[in-house]
Amino acid sequence: MDARSGRKRHKTEITIRARHQIFRPGEAPGRIAVIRSGWATRFIHVPDGRRQVLSILVPGDIAGAELVVYPTIRVPVQALTDVTCCSFDVAELKEIGTEDPSLIWSFLGICISGRKDTEARLVDLGRRNAEQRLARFIAELHRRLTRRGLADENSMPFPLRQQAIADTLGLTQVHVSRVMSNFRERNIVKVVGGRLSILDMDALFNIAEIYRR
Repeated sequence: MDARSGRKRHKTEITIRARHQIFRPGEAPGRIAVIRSGWATRFIHVPDGRRQVLSILVPGDIAGAELVVYPTIRVPVQALTDVTCCSFDVAELKEIGTEDPSLIWSFLGICISGRKDTEARLVDLGRRNAEQRLARFIAELHRRLTRRGLADENSMPFPLRQQAIADTLGLTQVHVSRVMSNFRERNIVKVVGGRLSILDMDALFNIAEIYRR
């Protein structure tokens, strides 16, 4: 129940199995989804059949945010793991937004944050080598998950397959495997049981060219 308007907000909790699509391009579900558990991905297929991952979605992220502006889904969203999310009616959210402008600013902040991530990824793809791309990818994931209370100081859930990482960073799966092996041999990171541990944060940041404040 919305205490300010006295109107009940309608949300629906749904579960999507791994490798199934949450949103398909061209459909008009009229609802956006907030991921509660699990990981998903936004991606596009290029003409030769290869896939480019645009973003990795983790708990707290919004899937289908474009429906606030566009009538149909433009970019598909697929579950990487089993995903549980809450879906909200877009028309109702717009109505609530007119009554409480702070919600509009919150949504705008999410969109700006997503754009910053996209711009950073463009720089990675165009100007950084494979080691730098992967190091920055790991560091950024750890930062996002830490801010949401989903990661420890030096470790985080990491259910990503190497192909998904390759599709995100514009590399081949073989190249990702080679760089990850190199990081492991240098005791920078290791992945065991679906969890990634950062063994040497300074080394990871040096490779990623991230400077601690």
